[in-house]
Amino acid sequence: MVIAMTKGYSEQTAGAKLCIDLASDWAGQCIEALDIENNCFLMDYGAADGGTASEFWGKIIKDIKERKTSSQISLIGNDLFSNDNQSLINNLSLHSSGQESAFTLICAGSFYEQLVPNGLIDFGFSATAMHWLNKKVDTLDDHTHVLASNNKVAKNDFLEQALYDWNQILEMRSRELKVGGKLLTVNLSRDYEDRYLGNNGGRTVNVHDQIHSIWKELLNEKIISEIEYKNGTIQNFYKSPEEFTSPLTNENSAAYKNGLRLLKERTVYVDCPYRKKWKENQNTEEFSIGLMETIRSWSRHSFVAALDENSERKVNPVDLLFDRLTCRINSDPENWSLDYVEHHLMMEKV
Repeated sequence: MVIAMTKGYSEQTAGAKLCIDLASDWAGQCIEALDIENNCFLMDYGAADGGTASEFWGKIIKDIKERKTSSQISLIGNDLFSNDNQSLINNLSLHSSGQESAFTLICAGSFYEQLVPNGLIDFGFSATAMHWLNKKVDTLDDHTHVLASNNKVAKNDFLEQALYDWNQILEMRSRELKVGGKLLTVNLSRDYEDRYLGNNGGRTVNVHDQIHSIWKELLNEKIISEIEYKNGTIQNFYKSPEEFTSPLTNENSAAYKNGLRLLKERTVYVDCPYRKKWKENQNTEEFSIGLMETIRSWSRHSFVAALDENSERKVNPVDLLFDRLTCRINSDPENWSLDYVEHHLMMEKV
């Protein structure tokens, strides 16, 4: 299953950058605790185009240089082959251009697999990337997102796949980390009140319900088929704090056996930056387009993949979906917001 973020991802995801910025304090603690020798290897897993974390990595590299000027630092940016990797290369190069002791590399591949040799990484980081499923789950037939549905069977199936994937991700990272190395993940999650990205507990509309409502409209208007409607499932899952920490407390998990341990965890909330700006300037057109674009940046590929390539039609259903989403936001801006629920998890290999 291919996941591909849209081009210009960083420009369309102001919220994702805020989530990364809020993890900088723990990243600094991870770096302070490292026993850095002559070579220091850093890795950004699922980096997209690298823009949202550029300031984050710049600060970390600066901190390491100030701590030990003789260290040679290598920053490895990772994302899939289908990613906009030219933009990732461009953003990574900002940290190495003109630097004698800092180097940047790109690693194209899936973080569900081992990406670098055993015991190489001093500090690994990932932000808003590891909620995507590695295998398609096809039991959801009444909604576009499983957490907004009432389908208990599908929720159990998605949870099972998400936990399997998470255990696999942490097993791979436990191999790649050096003993004493740190791993910090910033993941979209759901909290104890069942809030998650797109669902802020009813303060504004559930964004996923609105997306599904439009996708269902397209079915009722016969713009998409029944099969395309069902296939329009966003293949991700927002895990709870207990689900995130489970491989680190289960002594039988592969990650635990490899020495990966929980240091600390927390849930962090980020209010929608697009709504905040709208509250200040009341520019509804700017708000509706900006909010639509950030939603489209992570959801579009799910609906494109749902379409029958052999079907002849006069209009593109995915374009219609986001046009109508923009109109809905524009007509009722007070009731729209995309607030983040993030789980921060700090780990160490012992």
